Amino acid sequence: MSELQKTESKYAASFDDMAQEAAWELLERFWIPRSDIVRYQSVRERETILRQFFQEKLGFRLIVHYEFVKLEKFLNTQPAPWMGIDSFFEVRDYVMFCLLLAYLEGKSIDDQFLLSEIAEELKSTYPGPESVVWTNYEHRKSLVRVLQQAKEWYLLKMVDGDEQGFAMTESAEVLYEVTPLVKYFLRAYPKDLTHFQSIDEVLQVSQPDNETLARRYRVYRQLLLSPVVREEELHDGDWLYLRNQRNVIARDFDETLGLSLELYAKDAMLVLHEKHQAATIFPDSRAISDVVLFFARTVREKTADGTCTIQKDGRILMTQVDYETLLHECKETYGHGWGKAIRDMSPKALSAQLLNELKLWGMAQEDGTDGLIVLMPSLGRIIARYPEDYEKKRQKGVNSQDGNE
Repeated sequence: MSELQKTESKYAASFDDMAQEAAWELLERFWIPRSDIVRYQSVRERETILRQFFQEKLGFRLIVHYEFVKLEKFLNTQPAPWMGIDSFFEVRDYVMFCLLLAYLEGKSIDDQFLLSEIAEELKSTYPGPESVVWTNYEHRKSLVRVLQQAKEWYLLKMVDGDEQGFAMTESAEVLYEVTPLVKYFLRAYPKDLTHFQSIDEVLQVSQPDNETLARRYRVYRQLLLSPVVREEELHDGDWLYLRNQRNVIARDFDETLGLSLELYAKDAMLVLHEKHQAATIFPDSRAISDVVLFFARTVREKTADGTCTIQKDGRILMTQVDYETLLHECKETYGHGWGKAIRDMSPKALSAQLLNELKLWGMAQEDGTDGLIVLMPSLGRIIARYPEDYEKKRQKGVNSQDGNE
């Protein structure tokens, strides 16, 4: 057996169900604290093969600490719509979170402090022309979101009270306690962050000097962490590497995470054919997923009858008015099976929510120069149909109404 064949088959022999489950938990969670003993222990028991796969193929470091286990995940690319913290809605949320981290850095383990102390610290250190005013409801909601996210990541523990009361009145008080995990939240860099000159310089820190290895890391990371990969989004030579190494790449992801590689003319993506409890996938159980699926069906129908024109690169360009008209037709035709909240939503709100969801999953982009909405080729991969029994019952009901008239 050649060295290449050995490399390609070693994961199949070592990645059992426990290893795959542990890998998914590491990918989906920022970290796993020791208090989550079942998940923590599953990673410890499969530590060797997990470390080997993530380091060899993606250049990700698996940190195993007495207090937690963590997989350091990152992309050497510019920010994309799907990145960010789901619970944060404003730039202000991110600023407050950074200020909270700085505040917690100065605390000793198990130190206790009040919400009012945090509020005073953030108010005095908030940068820029905008100031924090705690009588402002939106500002208080920002801090509540930040504190809840900090709790979810085990950075602080609530001892007494509930920060939701702070959303209602600035006089609400909560007692918190700092946890040992605070000291390990930020990645370790070879020099102080203030000494970096640009974001690109920060991104290059995790890149190895060996270009062949760096290319493998970039391609594997992009495939695993991005909803879809476009040829033009990759570095020079990376798309050719992906095409040439597609069999090895497909085998690696299939043997370890149960993912299938789909490679098209200018797009590539990893697909999970069965639902996985730990994985963030599309479609999910949210009502907006149904809208995306039926919108994709409507687009497919419009391209078939020539209403929508597909560009040579597979994209469809349309104005905001055309997009909203298409969504209206979609709702009129297929909206009868959507949830009530979606059906009752205003056209403007629904179009905005749908576009946001499409952008998050790499199915659409906005052209800021021309004000156009760009539907991406990946949207053409999906379609939705209602179950036959639902269609029969609905048609029977429609026919009954026609007969009564």
